Amino acid sequence: MDLNKRRRDCKIPEKIISAIGQLEITPDKDTNLKRALSLVKRAIQLKADLIVLPEVMNTGFYPENYLNTGSIEEELNSILRLSERRDIIIVAGVAEKDGERLYNSVAIIYRGEIIDKYRKILLFKLTSEHKYFHPGKELKVVETPIGKFGILVCYEIRFPEISRKLIKMGAEVLIIPAEFPKERIEHWRLLLKARAVENLCYVIGANCVGGNLNYPGNSMIVDPLGNVICEAGNVQEILVGVIDYRNLREIRMKYPFLNDLRDGFY
Repeated sequence: MDLNKRRRDCKIPEKIISAIGQLEITPDKDTNLKRALSLVKRAIQLKADLIVLPEVMNTGFYPENYLNTGSIEEELNSILRLSERRDIIIVAGVAEKDGERLYNSVAIIYRGEIIDKYRKILLFKLTSEHKYFHPGKELKVVETPIGKFGILVCYEIRFPEISRKLIKMGAEVLIIPAEFPKERIEHWRLLLKARAVENLCYVIGANCVGGNLNYPGNSMIVDPLGNVICEAGNVQEILVGVIDYRNLREIRMKYPFLNDLRDGFY
């Protein structure tokens, strides 16, 4: 498949249906992958154009699972096969092994292929993430048939410089797979809204539930003015909202704040 030609020939729709698969994380990797697959199937039934799954949804942050982690293609094999004939973009947080190095990555999947991936740069030292994972080296804005997506992972939402850089690179939507803990969940909710408002963009935050830190969920989609379009509870579920690119353009015309940023200001 010539994906670049498909992108050129494909007109970006004015609206897309975006789903979040808020996954319950367990210590059992096979269970996590089966649950993730079921959430993708449900998103397909709901005719979603996009589904976002949480951070390292295959392993969770269970070090015992890292020992039998394979390549990104091996970890996502069942989801790749499911997506072969489906017009849905799947954004999945996944622990992947590349040689001897383990990465906290995000795969962007379309029609059975990983069209791009992002590797988390800022690892969370308070939970010793840096002792297991190797940091990525470059930010990514991924061009897809349904829009340009800037990718961050969990902790990186705390750094407005990263989001702003992705917007300057052309991102229309910021996507954040996460495993954000219960004790700081109000930070999560506040930061998602802040990143949306300061960048006049849509933000999709996919958190998980359960797990060793009792993850609370609260996945959400936020519009460019900071309004919460939809927000999940604290159970495994599918959350669905609409990303409206016409609305995005109108808001940026009405409030042209981004135009006031001088080159080199950041």
